[in-house]
Amino acid sequence: MSTARTLDPITLAVLRAGLINSVAEMKAVVLRTAYSNLWKEAGDLSCGLLTSGAELVVQGIGDIPVHLASMPHSLSGCLSRIPPHRLRPGDVLYQNDPYQGNNHLPDFIMAKPVFFDGRIVAYTAVRGHYVDVGGGGPGSYSAAMPDIYAEGLRIPPVRIYEEGVLNQDIVDILGCNTRNSRERLGDLRSQYAGCIAAERRVIAFCEKYGADIVERGMQEVLDASEHLTRAAIAEIPNGEYYFEDWCDDDAVSDDPIKIAATVTVRGEEIEVDFSGASPQVRGGMNAPLAVTLSATCYAIKCLTDPENPANTGSYRPIRVLAPPGSVVNPLPPAPVVAGNHETASRITDVIVGALAEALPTKVCAAGSGSSAVLSLGTRIRQDDGRDREVVMVETHGSGQGANVDGDGVNARRVNVGNTGNTPNEALEGAFPITVLQYSVSTDGGGAGRTRGGTGITRVLRLEHDSTMTITAERAKFSPYGLFGGLAAPTAEFWAELADGTRQNFKSKTAPMHLPKGTVIHFRAAGGGGYGSPLERPVDRIQADLDDEYVSPTAACALYDVEVREEPERAEGGWVAVPRKERA
Repeated sequence: MSTARTLDPITLAVLRAGLINSVAEMKAVVLRTAYSNLWKEAGDLSCGLLTSGAELVVQGIGDIPVHLASMPHSLSGCLSRIPPHRLRPGDVLYQNDPYQGNNHLPDFIMAKPVFFDGRIVAYTAVRGHYVDVGGGGPGSYSAAMPDIYAEGLRIPPVRIYEEGVLNQDIVDILGCNTRNSRERLGDLRSQYAGCIAAERRVIAFCEKYGADIVERGMQEVLDASEHLTRAAIAEIPNGEYYFEDWCDDDAVSDDPIKIAATVTVRGEEIEVDFSGASPQVRGGMNAPLAVTLSATCYAIKCLTDPENPANTGSYRPIRVLAPPGSVVNPLPPAPVVAGNHETASRITDVIVGALAEALPTKVCAAGSGSSAVLSLGTRIRQDDGRDREVVMVETHGSGQGANVDGDGVNARRVNVGNTGNTPNEALEGAFPITVLQYSVSTDGGGAGRTRGGTGITRVLRLEHDSTMTITAERAKFSPYGLFGGLAAPTAEFWAELADGTRQNFKSKTAPMHLPKGTVIHFRAAGGGGYGSPLERPVDRIQADLDDEYVSPTAACALYDVEVREEPERAEGGWVAVPRKERA
């Protein structure tokens, strides 16, 4: 911890609130100027303010956890190649290399050093998911690619702006290697606008308080977060806790992928050892070290001090052991595209599962454990005779696991990735599809005293020949329940072809051509239950029937009730009655 003289509480509070607001403004600017639906509608981007030493101080509210804890590693990767003493006012750093601190190729970080009185006092940064970065299929999102070269364009740390001048050579490379490049370059400009917006606010604080005060304030924010996290860890019983779970496969082979963690609590510190995890795999389910660190920090943050803003200070008491060459710390050129959220989700699941014994009232059962990504791409012939490339990358709302006090959240992305819902109208307006059904899945959550959240079912019809890729999880291994709660049903993916035949899909596919008229059925997994289903109150089972979260058949099979049909009932035609009242 820092030993410098502390600021007075009022100045520190004003600075802290001001820095939080500067990042909120940064995100608002990016969202309002972005081109892609994945940014402006789903919000698949994150904003942060970092110290001159590359520690994350403030992050955007509602941003993506796996984007944020890894942001210091991405910036450090840039500064290893382009040291701070070589940077000048107006320079902007840029990269997407998973082997230099980044997440996966679609996630580009842009970071701008903030200069004041001739020195760097902070960095403003925006990380965003580019809808396409080249590679083997539209959306650049297939786990079936054999190496990182096939996954798309990889740009090492560079200056995208040099003393305020855009490096057009890099922009041209990006434009020539991505589908629908106009949209990609529009999102790039929105990243830059966000960095500028936050930079102005930091400079204004430096002008008002002085750079030394601003830097000291940032350090005190970090130290306070570290103190709170250490205090929370100290309340966990010392000991070793183990758990393991599995990913379906890597899209290259059918072999499951083991994720195992031993969590050791010693006083105010936690060590997470992934030595039991599978070796790195041939498909893109490998999680770069920055992703593994992010998923670990996220899980422990949720279980220790979730109410206070997350930053690097929160993560100082956490140590991660991830063997090189394993699926949680691969060696290049291993592909990594799905490790960023599919494997990362399982990393979170095993840490929560390991600590369930020690923290039964703070843990949730497993959530859907997947971003459930559907990628579509096509070329549409325009009136001028030229083809226009259109790409859609859409994540799907899933279910959160139940906890000791409440049911899991329904139909929302949870865990390390929490992008929002894209309205059907926006999808239909941007891509030649018709959405036939978009609903909360019935019987999608695991039964329990508290029920697991249920996911989303989307059914859509292709109105143009298209290339489809699925990148999802939990089609083989169900999200686990806790303390007698049942696992959630697995995910399902299939298509009805124009001739009426059905084609089933695995949770991860290579890009595949589907003709116009194909109807795609996409059902994401839900979350596991908590506690015995026999302990669930009848009024809550009745509410589930009324809301169609649970079917009459499942209610009879999983809960200790009889379900009677009463068509005259205003709320619905089914009534749950305890079995002991049947006589």
